Amino acid sequence: MAVRLKYPLTISGITGVTSSAGTYDGTTPIVQELSVGNDISTTGNVQFNAVTSSGYDLDGYILLADRWTTNFSAGSIVTTGNITIPGNATISGIVTAEKFEAELTSSAVIYKSGSTQFGDSLDDNHYITGSLRQSGSFVLNGYSVMEVTNDTSLTDERSDSLATENASKSYIVTTVGTAGSATATELYLRKNYNRTAESVSNNTASFSAFTASSGLSEEDVTGTTENDFLFFNNGQVMEHDALTIQQSGSDFLLIVDPDSIGYNLASDDEIKAWGKFNA
Repeated sequence: MAVRLKYPLTISGITGVTSSAGTYDGTTPIVQELSVGNDISTTGNVQFNAVTSSGYDLDGYILLADRWTTNFSAGSIVTTGNITIPGNATISGIVTAEKFEAELTSSAVIYKSGSTQFGDSLDDNHYITGSLRQSGSFVLNGYSVMEVTNDTSLTDERSDSLATENASKSYIVTTVGTAGSATATELYLRKNYNRTAESVSNNTASFSAFTASSGLSEEDVTGTTENDFLFFNNGQVMEHDALTIQQSGSDFLLIVDPDSIGYNLASDDEIKAWGKFNA
């Protein structure tokens, strides 16, 4: 016996769901199929135009509107906008960027050795705005510089120190002097007087004169040698290799080695000297 429904049953689809039949009045058997636009099985691939949620649990990884609440590993990530990382970023591979801008509140070494390298060729330029503080040595073209010194006496004579402008100027003024304030060394360098020997005997010419000193404690009269003079015998220059000078009281002696110079001095020879005499 067939039963007819007083009020027919109508099955229709809603958004995303479709049905295979329309109105059912109960008089005949019917198989009603409902379907959705995506495969929603556990192995399906579901696609939505938009999803609104306060958070997503993706196999234990929680994604909120502004962040992941747990760490996760990802393959390649491509973004057309900005990425902000409030925590730490650990990158095991290579970082390639067109520009780096850093606002440092603290710093750490880049390599395990603590060494860093800027540039890879001699035409690279590196600009630093502000102060540079360095505690180690500085190597320029293979030359090591350990310090910049303001020692005005330059007594250390170090090969790895750079003198400041003040140190260099003070040393020159003290050692050589300036216009209107000549030092003993400067006066020594200027001195050149002409003297004629008073007597010649036993290949020794005697001059009544004192030799000049440089004024420095380590360079007294004994530091003045025959190379600071020119000697002439009857107008002919005498060879330095055959000459020795000696200060004897108030007399300046020129001693000649006849074997080296090739002749003996005569008592009537005119011996003249030009060099570092005090006057």
